[in-house]
Amino acid sequence: MFHRGTVFSSDKEVMQSVLKRQVEQSGKFPPDSTAESVAAVLADEITSKTIIITGVSPSGLGAEAARVIFKHNPKLLILASRSKKAIDDTIVAIGGSSASKNVRAVEFDLSDFKSVRKAAEEILETAPAVDVLINNAGIMMLPEFKTTKQGNEMQFGVNHLGHFLFTNLLIPSLLQSPAGCVVNISSAGHRVSGVHLEDVNFSNGKTYEPFIAYGQSKSSNILFSVSLTHKLGKKGLRSFAVDPGAINTTGLNLGIPMEKKIEMGWWDTDGTPSANIPVHSRGGSIILYCRSF
Repeated sequence: MFHRGTVFSSDKEVMQSVLKRQVEQSGKFPPDSTAESVAAVLADEITSKTIIITGVSPSGLGAEAARVIFKHNPKLLILASRSKKAIDDTIVAIGGSSASKNVRAVEFDLSDFKSVRKAAEEILETAPAVDVLINNAGIMMLPEFKTTKQGNEMQFGVNHLGHFLFTNLLIPSLLQSPAGCVVNISSAGHRVSGVHLEDVNFSNGKTYEPFIAYGQSKSSNILFSVSLTHKLGKKGLRSFAVDPGAINTTGLNLGIPMEKKIEMGWWDTDGTPSANIPVHSRGGSIILYCRSF
């Protein structure tokens, strides 16, 4: 299996080498792959890249992706989030600091186009070429109807419109990369609803249903990736809509009533996360699996 003379310093290196060879031979990662194991295989493709991740709360998928990417020496890792504290906490958690030259914090609010434009302008000045944009930030099943600063239903506004604007503003930098890529984090929730083009705001909340609204936003993420690839694929830009699966260890479902979580099978009747739902390290592997580097 190994070339004669190959020396491994740990069992972990042995397993990473085995996984890399399996992937090279089959073109596939095992279903139980973690973000760390996938990143180890793709390490050479991560090094020296400029990567942006939105939504990096410490317990979330964005932070997990940031952690494993940071280990493999990206040229610049830009973490964009609504909370400066969340960004700072994640930077410390991944092993960086405010003095790290290859990590940058960008504070922005996806529910406010003005904030999105300001963040994109800041990034364009910092990074003339962006290799990978991971649109990970999101909200889920808000119990009550709410709107963004521009009057759009909140889930549609944050999960889709904010990222749509942010991505389009960064297109000049993405096209400067020889293989620019946009990863939109979607969900199996897209099966619940398509996009209600005739009434995206649910009659100003009168017909609002939390899961339907979430599904609409996730369908929008998929259509956005399809459109980006169709319109800019010939210029070298790729886009993937990724379903990371149901992950109980993130804060995405904090606002969902416990009875609904149990009904959906995400939590057990004793109020604990279902053992059948993977942890965020495996969800993060799917983000990297699309070979976005």
